[in-house]
Amino acid sequence: MKKILFVDDSRDTADALRDIASELGHVGAVAYNGASAVDAAASETFDVIFLDLMLPDADGVTVCLEIRKGRSKSARIVALTGSNELIDKSQQCIDEWVLKPLYMDQLERLLS
Repeated sequence: MKKILFVDDSRDTADALRDIASELGHVGAVAYNGASAVDAAASETFDVIFLDLMLPDADGVTVCLEIRKGRSKSARIVALTGSNELIDKSQQCIDEWVLKPLYMDQLERLLS
């Protein structure tokens, strides 16, 4: 069982991913913007964080860098993006990149 944080400004997306992770036997939490993601990762330790790169209040890379300073600094961070133009693999804080939408088989693979 893993503790997972889903960060996405689409509440439906974040909530659905949390629910699917729960059905797979994991503990899921959600954050709908960058500030709440940083706060959550500072107060709890997550094993995996799925991070939307385009948030209304901050870009995902900035959020990722802030998360790496908190309790979840060793979490595996998977960037979720709707555009492969936003993927910059030189960013040291992101472990893996996935183009949206995230499919069930991808989620299972990423959590295994």
